[in-house]
Amino acid sequence: DYVPFDPIVKRTEGTVRDKKTGEVFKTSKGAPHVLLKLLPATDTLTHEAVERDVKQLGEKGIRCLAVAKTNPLGEWELLGLVTFLDPPRPDTHSTICSARAFGVAVKMITGDHLLIARETARVLELGEVIHDASGLPLLDPVTKMKPPHLARDYGGLCLRADGFAQVYPEHKYLIVECLREMGYKIGMTGDGVNDAPALKRADVGIAVQGATDAARAAASIVLTQPGLSTIIDGILIARRIFVRIRNFITYRIS
Repeated sequence: DYVPFDPIVKRTEGTVRDKKTGEVFKTSKGAPHVLLKLLPATDTLTHEAVERDVKQLGEKGIRCLAVAKTNPLGEWELLGLVTFLDPPRPDTHSTICSARAFGVAVKMITGDHLLIARETARVLELGEVIHDASGLPLLDPVTKMKPPHLARDYGGLCLRADGFAQVYPEHKYLIVECLREMGYKIGMTGDGVNDAPALKRADVGIAVQGATDAARAAASIVLTQPGLSTIIDGILIARRIFVRIRNFITYRIS
């Protein structure tokens, strides 16, 4: 049996049979804080060691995944952490600076750990106000409707923040919806299935190069080349078109 990665559960799981011994056990890979919840509550040493390592790695911008398996008693045991680097593209910093120069506020919304998000924000000079998802709204579990008075209750939080970390797909959707309710025009970039609802709800959804089919279908614009600098070109071209249309209308009326 195999359970693919779920952006809400934040882990994947599979059942493995050892061909030599015939032993059957489960394996899982995912976010460290999620896999720690699978371990026995009495295993405090492992909890403390993993939390310490994740914090130290996160402060350096190093991402990590945890790997675990079940023992013969069916209890989960942590095997270790897999570390990797996923730095921003070289043109991302200049793209953000250009967007701000043209009056576009840039916010980061990520499922990464809070420490990773803060380090990324530092590198990109996005700002220091990075929150986790604990203060964000959720959809109603039964009706799947957004909370009433979304902009009134959460508008200040969404507007003041430079970014959010450890979010779920519905958080991304509701942040976009909240800012739209406040009267802002929202552009959203993304590449995964979990980005699709927010991409569709944004005024301009932008699927980056290599995005999934779901993200492409939900987006208004699909980038075919790596990087985000094309967005700045789009902003400039759109503003030129707007000015020409305005000038033409003014000319015709006068």
